[in-house]
Amino acid sequence: MNCDHHLFIVAALTVALLLTTGCNGRAVDLDADGTISASSGASAGSPSVGGPSLRPTFVKITSPPPARVAQIRGTTVELECEIMGSPTPTVQWVHGSGQTADWEDISVNVISEDTPTSVARVVSRLVIDRSSRASQTTYTCIGRSAGQLAMASTVVYHVDAGSRLGNYSDLLLLRPLASGGAPAHTFMNLKNARITLHYKTLFENMGTTVVLPCKAVGRPVPEITWLNEDGNVVGSLQDPRYRTLPTGELIITSLRWTDMGSYTCVAKNAISKDESETFVYPIRPN
Repeated sequence: MNCDHHLFIVAALTVALLLTTGCNGRAVDLDADGTISASSGASAGSPSVGGPSLRPTFVKITSPPPARVAQIRGTTVELECEIMGSPTPTVQWVHGSGQTADWEDISVNVISEDTPTSVARVVSRLVIDRSSRASQTTYTCIGRSAGQLAMASTVVYHVDAGSRLGNYSDLLLLRPLASGGAPAHTFMNLKNARITLHYKTLFENMGTTVVLPCKAVGRPVPEITWLNEDGNVVGSLQDPRYRTLPTGELIITSLRWTDMGSYTCVAKNAISKDESETFVYPIRPN
């Protein structure tokens, strides 16, 4: 896909999503040069929304996890939650009465909100490798941005192998097996590499430092590599502005218009690999 096509798709997506949030009642345009500004339909005297302090703030779940999921005991299920917000939202999973889902076999996905000028679509995946002894457990995906909340819950039903699942018309089986048909605890306790957190899209002001997360789980622990649109490894000595941290994040300093494009995170361990793509759109601040 060429750059002009990317530009059209991302611009249309941004305008549509920002308009649907109803933030401050303003319409928002994404100009061809990467500037976000108030449209002519905004009320007279309304301040521009391009500045870091006046840009509309919002948080919205754009793709919730399923309402119900069945987990056969001894197998793995995955819940995925997609949230868009400005500034970039934090994402966290809780279970039961509000406890953080933080035991060993569950990935907790949290992003620090340190870029107040950003707009991002975040994908968070919760990998559940063991089922509770209870008949069901509720997991809730929570997005936070600028004091606002958005959340969606999933009820996970725990059933024994060979059990009838009942007459739930809305019951969804999601990735019941983790290792090509074998339970997650076999194969010497190896686990597939799975990316649990990444940005799908990120809009950020030029000149800022961008941190693209790529968190992954697996056993052995996956190694993280970032590729550009040409399939070349990012973060080499050819451009010191790009740097990959040991924890998997890709850092781009002094963001430029020429940095626009897709960046692919590859998480790989001894038994499998997983990939996710982030589209970065630099914005010219007003």
